[in-house]
Amino acid sequence: MAIIENYKNGILYYQFKAFKDIDYINHLFTSRIGWDNDNLAKNISHIFKVSKDNIIAVKQVHGTNIKIIDWDLNWDANNFKKISQIEADGLITNVANIILTTYHADCVPIYFLDKTKKIVGLAHGGWRGTFENISGKMIDIFNDKYSSDKKDILVGIGPSIGPCCYEVGQDLSQKFIQRYNKFPNVVINKNNKFFLDLWKINIYQLMEKGISRDNIIVSDICTSCEVDKFYSYRKEKGTNKRMLAAIGLI
Repeated sequence: MAIIENYKNGILYYQFKAFKDIDYINHLFTSRIGWDNDNLAKNISHIFKVSKDNIIAVKQVHGTNIKIIDWDLNWDANNFKKISQIEADGLITNVANIILTTYHADCVPIYFLDKTKKIVGLAHGGWRGTFENISGKMIDIFNDKYSSDKKDILVGIGPSIGPCCYEVGQDLSQKFIQRYNKFPNVVINKNNKFFLDLWKINIYQLMEKGISRDNIIVSDICTSCEVDKFYSYRKEKGTNKRMLAAIGLI
């Protein structure tokens, strides 16, 4: 299995096996079982064994702005509160004991790791972020700022709405087909209903940036299909509950 279920003390969360086997990082994706909006930070703090003040979140706006968390920041809670007001949908750090987080309820959580230089990142990829290629822009920063070797970059695509359930309008499907005409089968036509494959588009975008397909792990878990375990904005016709993706260097 590419992704592993962990169930402890009434809390269910998920980890990529390939990431879990690396001893200098910690990561997870939450579920609806044992988690709610009020205990996310508390549970993450407990599982990762860090202060809640070290958990980084930003204001997600379905864009492609990416915030780098590095040693230039002043390391205090007040500064982290300022970061939480920054509009961004991607985070990258090479600083230990800092937990990067993004929030999801169908959008794609995308985990990044440079295994050699010990750099981690997270991206929130809804259809807008995917359309504007947030995955590719994350790889650009790994390359441009950190001179990462592409063969060292491992990427995990976590639970999110799958092509089985993500029906979109014809106008949006055509936008993706036109922009990504080199990518085959990113839109599926079922009896004149159009289904968008965000997983496949992100895979192609990463490969276009030079990431080996062998270094891209896909959970293949659809949040809409498995609404008993995950919150799904689409399936539940709107919900304010969210799952959280998290990753940090130890």
